[in-house]
Amino acid sequence: MFCPLTTLWIFALSTGQGFSAKFFRQDFLSKTLAPNSYNCFLFHQVVAQWYFAVTRPGSFWNWWQYRKNMYWFSPQPCPVNWYEYLTIVGLVVAWSRLMFNLEPILVRIIDLICKVTRVSRNGGEEEEEKDTMQVMKDIIEGMTGIEPDMDYTLEECGLASIGLPALVALLNKRFSTVSFSAADLITASTIGDMVQIIDAAKELANDQGL
Repeated sequence: MFCPLTTLWIFALSTGQGFSAKFFRQDFLSKTLAPNSYNCFLFHQVVAQWYFAVTRPGSFWNWWQYRKNMYWFSPQPCPVNWYEYLTIVGLVVAWSRLMFNLEPILVRIIDLICKVTRVSRNGGEEEEEKDTMQVMKDIIEGMTGIEPDMDYTLEECGLASIGLPALVALLNKRFSTVSFSAADLITASTIGDMVQIIDAAKELANDQGL
């Protein structure tokens, strides 16, 4: 019943016009809350579970006891009172924000450790840069455990659209002379197409002396 109306509303949002689009462009929503959305998706289950354990000493809502009809999350809602909803939402957002702020710091520390280890292993010489195809394979395999073929799509690698920002971030760290955004790679149909886009950007950077 509501599907046609929802479709029209989403289309209207995509145009960037109208009251809804103007409302969602507010800095607090688009710059403060929006970056936490993926972490909220990842952590809401475990935060709710620990909230239940802390607020009800001696009991623990074990969602593993339920037969699951879907991956990752319990098919049963967390059994709390309705007035606790906003508290749990606030805790989920706060934890997600903390992870959002900590992640770059932890990544830099891990990168530094890996760099020191790599240089030490190579006797002080920098590791020879791999070609783009191999770098892409290594990154995707590190993210998913799947060694992709060049004709794979992101969906076939288990990343789909939600994994693209993370992939872009890792590519930007690996190729320091060029910078990519999700918009640059979203047009690529396969992993091989992404490699071609990256190689073209690297060649352009070399021509410009970067």
